[in-house]
Amino acid sequence: MIMLLRCVPGSGEEPATVIAHNVTGVLGEDIYLKCEYLGAGKIQKAEWKRKLNSLSKFKRLAGFSRPNEKPFTRDDFSEPASLKNLTVRMRVSSVEAEGEYICDFEEEEENSFSIIYVTVLAKPEVQIEVSSETINDTHYQSVSCSAAGGRPTPRISWLVGGGPPSDFPFTVNEREAAHLNGTSTLRSILRFPTHLQDEQSVTCVVKHETLPNPERSTVRVETYVRPNVTIKAEMVQEGGNDFWVVSCVSSGGRPDADISLALDGNEEVRRENSKNSEGRSVSVRLPVAEHEGRNVTCVFKHPKFSHPEARGITLPTLYLSGVQLRSDLRSSSGDDLKAAEYLELHEGDGDVVISLEVTGNVPRYSVICKKDDGPLPEDVELVGRNLTIQGLVKHEHAGLYECNCFYLHLKTTLQFNLTVRAQPALLVSPTIRVDSHSGGGFRMIECAAADAIPAASVSWILPEADSKDFWSNSTFYNGTHSVLLLPACLPQELTALCVINHPAFKEAQNRSVTLPLCAQPNITVSFSSEWESGQKYSKMNCSVVSVASAAAVAWHTGNKNDNISYSRETEFQAEGLVSTWSSVFFLTSLYAGQNFTCTVKHASLESPEERTIRIPLQKPPRLSVSVVRQQDSLHWLAVCDCKGDCVGSNLAWALPKKATGETIRHTRLKGHIKLTYQFPLVLHEGHNLTCVYQSDNGITQSTTIRIPKYYISSVKVLNSTSTLQSRHVDQPVVYRVSVYGNRLNQKVLLGVEGNVPDYSLDCRRSDGSIVQLDGAAMILQSDPLGQNKGLYTCFASFYHHTASVSFQVEVLRESEQFMLVVLICISSASAILIIITAILCVCCKRKKMPYKERESISALTSLMHEPGSPEVRKPLAGMDGGKEYAQLTSFAIVFDAKSTV
Repeated sequence: MIMLLRCVPGSGEEPATVIAHNVTGVLGEDIYLKCEYLGAGKIQKAEWKRKLNSLSKFKRLAGFSRPNEKPFTRDDFSEPASLKNLTVRMRVSSVEAEGEYICDFEEEEENSFSIIYVTVLAKPEVQIEVSSETINDTHYQSVSCSAAGGRPTPRISWLVGGGPPSDFPFTVNEREAAHLNGTSTLRSILRFPTHLQDEQSVTCVVKHETLPNPERSTVRVETYVRPNVTIKAEMVQEGGNDFWVVSCVSSGGRPDADISLALDGNEEVRRENSKNSEGRSVSVRLPVAEHEGRNVTCVFKHPKFSHPEARGITLPTLYLSGVQLRSDLRSSSGDDLKAAEYLELHEGDGDVVISLEVTGNVPRYSVICKKDDGPLPEDVELVGRNLTIQGLVKHEHAGLYECNCFYLHLKTTLQFNLTVRAQPALLVSPTIRVDSHSGGGFRMIECAAADAIPAASVSWILPEADSKDFWSNSTFYNGTHSVLLLPACLPQELTALCVINHPAFKEAQNRSVTLPLCAQPNITVSFSSEWESGQKYSKMNCSVVSVASAAAVAWHTGNKNDNISYSRETEFQAEGLVSTWSSVFFLTSLYAGQNFTCTVKHASLESPEERTIRIPLQKPPRLSVSVVRQQDSLHWLAVCDCKGDCVGSNLAWALPKKATGETIRHTRLKGHIKLTYQFPLVLHEGHNLTCVYQSDNGITQSTTIRIPKYYISSVKVLNSTSTLQSRHVDQPVVYRVSVYGNRLNQKVLLGVEGNVPDYSLDCRRSDGSIVQLDGAAMILQSDPLGQNKGLYTCFASFYHHTASVSFQVEVLRESEQFMLVVLICISSASAILIIITAILCVCCKRKKMPYKERESISALTSLMHEPGSPEVRKPLAGMDGGKEYAQLTSFAIVFDAKSTV
């Protein structure tokens, strides 16, 4: 803030100076010292100065030593603005700049001075850093925040989690150090144990007079995270031996936890340490047989734990308690058999599997089986934990079986007596199979009863209406084969019943085959149009997708009985389908508004199916005509647009017989015809042009456009002109235009009278040279030598319409203009002087003798009538003195002066 004070030299006088009272500056920045003299006295000297010591010694800093001299400046001061305005800019370069400064104005009789006090502040530099240390296994962090080089001393506070730190666990220490340059440094240290502080950052807040807002410096600090601790055991196999791998795992913590692992009995074991991105683990590998039932304990230590945490696990004790027996005698049987000494099978049984299920908690075990204290039969195999009899059960398979299951020192035994009961002679039921095949226009249904003892008999039951169907039957070793042959596509749904008789069946077995109706053909019709050579043609497609054989397709119209020629294509597709395409192509105008029908015949259809499409009526043509002027051409275009179903050959211009123009036909879009007629304007100006469309059905449409009638009546000069009368009456009138010789770009404005929309101008001199034009104005350049003088002719034209004007250009010089004005003025002055002299003479002669008066008047009258015509010079009979005077006073002097444009 700058406060302005006025210095008052006396109690009754107005203030002489205006000065800033107190100024505050920041070290290294600029400030302004303002001091102005407002008095009326004459200033002899004005300067800024500062007192050096108590002996009244001053140092001159900036100002004016004499009124007319240049200003001087020293140290960090800039030059003052003027003798009465000593406002300067001062660079605050050191703390010593603080103090009083005197602004002194010296007048002829007295001095006016004012004192300003400058206060110097220094902006502190803030730095923040983090350090850490470990004391008695406790990790501490110290955050140091320093505000260096400040004046006055700054203030430092801390924010942790958005608020000031608590007294516990935080401690704050501050130290201040003063410097020789007048500034000081304040350092504040925030210290805390890491495991008691969960915020990831702390903020140092520095407040100082030089800072508009408190300066905040945030730094990240280290934090601890409580880990997740677990213990787990898993069994692994190495070199044929089983081991327990017990792991103590610490994950997600920061820092890693300290892990110790111990067995009961203080047994020393080899430990394995591992570490990854998720955490740390300590593992121990223990043989299974030697450590059954042993306890393993993991102890975890972490700064976030108030006390060590322990996790324990007891390794299981392994056992084998017994074996259970499970046998599936047939595929259709799933009987569960408990462990027993007796197991009965039937001779001829197949796919017999006897499963051994061991009760215990061992990870694995081995099985050894034997029969009657000897090896197992050749066709009996031990596969894993199952006894499998390959092939059919025989009497040789009966006997006492013993299976031993063991793991390490554990063992359990199962004994069972297998007996085989003889199987009486049985009937073998046939395997019934029904298949269907298609080909060659027929469907073959096969019914087979195979692998039967004795052979089965096969017969068919068919509907009575299907007299054309036939079948074949054959019998071979323990089986019968029967084939039924039917048409591939049936008009009705057919159900054929295959009857199989066999002694093994309590009643005959039936297999029915239902042949559905042939799939209905998929019939699709489409319609499209296209233009060729200006004619519109239509194309209709009829597509039929059916099962074999191909469908028959025909076309006909509703109003005609004659056949229509069409094309046909057939394609065989996958899965026995046949595609048939039939298309017809015709001139649209011949069948417009009629129905086209596609008739499809197929074996799957009880009656032919039809698909009908109506041919749309042709759109009536819409005519429009327009006239277009062509650029860079002397010809005009008459354009006739026909929109709708237009045929190019039906569109024409109805022109006079002597028309010599050119007709051009353009086709823009389908059915949109553009017919143009190119002609010179003079050929059809003021006439009507008609565009005619003759439809195929005899209807005629037409539209007419009138070509405008243009004219140019005359070309006029719009400047002030005078007429130069030609000696020959039949020659055109020539106008006179005056211009100045020494003026640039003088214009002669031209106007064209007529009804033409536009026109072109051409101006030439009498020698044929072209004159520059600007629109409808002729441009004349400066002509001191008078070369622009002469006869000019300008022509206006619009196609064959033309008109012209001629004018004489006279060049006037300013000297001639001036002499003409002087001559007019002298002539006017002379005339006025003569009139005044005449009036004076008349007045004086009245007092003289009548004779002299008459003589004088007669002489004056003779003088005044001298320039006139002979009739005017004759004296009037009987004129007395009064009449002569009246004749004299009624005389008029006329001056004729010509002016320029």
